[in-house]
Amino acid sequence: MSNAITNELINLQNSTAQANAAKGRSTQLDQDAFLQLMMIQLKNQDPTNPMDSTQFLAQQAQFTQISELQKLNANLTASTIVSQASSMVGREAVFEDPSNAEGYVSGIVECASFDSSGNVTLIMNEKEYPLKSLKVLGGIAGTSTSDGN
Repeated sequence: MSNAITNELINLQNSTAQANAAKGRSTQLDQDAFLQLMMIQLKNQDPTNPMDSTQFLAQQAQFTQISELQKLNANLTASTIVSQASSMVGREAVFEDPSNAEGYVSGIVECASFDSSGNVTLIMNEKEYPLKSLKVLGGIAGTSTSDGN
């Protein structure tokens, strides 16, 4: 790879990282950066020994497949969190007490709430508690695990 291509790739990666950081996105190269990179490679290729276009198409297909798998993984993760939080409704729970750093509150989970950022809160005793502050999750309220002896 020539120095011109290497320098162009470094500049592309740096400018993409800066643009993504300014937008609050990941600093990883995205599909647009991949296409820009492909165009740079095409512009700077050796005219007497051109690159195989099928390789570019295969790379694009692989990149698209990876991107879609990442989206699917994110959706599955969110779905799993929603399912887990929903299964906690009606169960006894112990949370860290936000008003007392060394204390805990307990009660029955009344509801699960989700915001657009993927944050989960559980409502207990008419107060919201973040899922991450859950310390103990018991059985379903009103049921007993003992045999009564």
